[in-house]
Amino acid sequence: MTWTPGTLVRHQPLVRQHRPEAAADAYRIQYRGNGFDGEQRLVSGTAFIPAGQAPEDGWPVIGFAHGSTGLSDASAPSRTGFARPELEHIGRWLAAGYAVAATDYEGLSTPGPHPYFNGEAVADDVIDAVRAVQSLNHRIAPAWLVAGYSQGGHAAVHVANIATGYAPELDFRGTIAVAPAACVNDFIAELTAEGSAPLSPIVPLTLAGIAATRTDFASDAVLTPLGAELVAWASRATLHEMCQAVRGIDNDQAGTTGIASHPEIADVLDAVSAPVTYLDRPVFITASRDDEIIPHQPVERFADGLHKAGADVAYASHIGADHAEMLETGQPDAIDFGREHLEAVAAARDVPTQRFDLLDRSGDGRFARDDYDAFALRLARSLGHAPRSPQAAAVRDGYRRLWNAVRTAADTDADGTVSATEYRAWAARESASDGDRSGFATAVRPLAEAVIDLVDDDGSRTLDRTELDRLLTACRVRPDEAAATSAALDADGDGRVSTDEIVDAVRGFCVGEPAPGAWLFGRF
Repeated sequence: MTWTPGTLVRHQPLVRQHRPEAAADAYRIQYRGNGFDGEQRLVSGTAFIPAGQAPEDGWPVIGFAHGSTGLSDASAPSRTGFARPELEHIGRWLAAGYAVAATDYEGLSTPGPHPYFNGEAVADDVIDAVRAVQSLNHRIAPAWLVAGYSQGGHAAVHVANIATGYAPELDFRGTIAVAPAACVNDFIAELTAEGSAPLSPIVPLTLAGIAATRTDFASDAVLTPLGAELVAWASRATLHEMCQAVRGIDNDQAGTTGIASHPEIADVLDAVSAPVTYLDRPVFITASRDDEIIPHQPVERFADGLHKAGADVAYASHIGADHAEMLETGQPDAIDFGREHLEAVAAARDVPTQRFDLLDRSGDGRFARDDYDAFALRLARSLGHAPRSPQAAAVRDGYRRLWNAVRTAADTDADGTVSATEYRAWAARESASDGDRSGFATAVRPLAEAVIDLVDDDGSRTLDRTELDRLLTACRVRPDEAAATSAALDADGDGRVSTDEIVDAVRGFCVGEPAPGAWLFGRF
């Protein structure tokens, strides 16, 4: 039996006390999904249908990503209900004319661990919930937006990174992130900067959530025994239980003071933070300067970073609203944003064709590692591979190797980015080199091998035309371009594309030769 993510498995009426007043119908749903490790898993959630006559095309959908509830199965909103501020927030989306598909996230109320604050792991849960509501006996449109709050705001930005490629049958229109914990490393650093500051329950929950999907990660070595005990408890506790557990405990007592600066902790926090990169649909972010849970400075820096990376970002800052109040304070602008982009006719996004411009989507004359990480994730997810699957891990490693090769050879001022001047100087040197003196082609090879493995159904370690077409489609190469690209890649004309041919194409494209390597960058 084919396991298709987003397939609705069962639904039942939601109990009355868990419904917003604006819901004409509401259901607890279960649908098929894939775990972070690629294993088949059921995911639960809730679907809400607004009152009134559906538009001719059906109700547009809000894929709602909820805020922190904990890691226990008792934390699943479909089981215990949403907190009142979130339920009222959902009600206002219904009143604005949207159906709402609200995932619980994998591992909450269904088997398997919940990967708390791992946006790569739960982004597909949000999208698959939107897929699942299409099968309810209601008129539902393919047009949708993601709206996330707090932890869900972090998830929403990860949704933005993969939505159009992961679910091309849907019509993704944009992202709304309310008080998002987007940059987990900055967020945890702010919460743990002062030793005498009260320990936030979010800190042990975050460490426990990371451990759920990173078996090589252990925070005990940098924590006090009390801190380690709290992290162990967090792995099976609700947010309310953790709030009680940390009462009266400060960062020094838990051993969390400055924890984000520990190399082993910093690495994993960086890995789960949302990438600062170009996004292909508009984004609305809103935060409060008086938010007692999510510091506003990291949110503002993240929004600014997305803007500089070329994304279409609107940012709204508020004063006086606490964390929960942002669900109401930030919503009028969010509803206006949604209405604007639902009514807009989807326009084709201009995709540069020149080598540096294709990578430098912001136009600021630089590109950085996050762009390569985003390429890797989008390609793997577009072809149905989970973030922790061996194939996705190999592609990510391949893009990282490519980035490191470019950075090592081109970043002469050692600022962690590559400018246009640095890139062109390196490209000239590489183009003039005899053979592979810089090691660049050698660095490209693992990426070429990993990309082939994504679609190599016959195990030949080469790509036939059908396999190559799947790969080019995932890379958003237009059908009218695919035939010419395929012919150019098949340099020896044998009807198959080999690792060497991909290496030559990518190297040639990067150094400015008329080679067909553009498809591997920026089309996602």
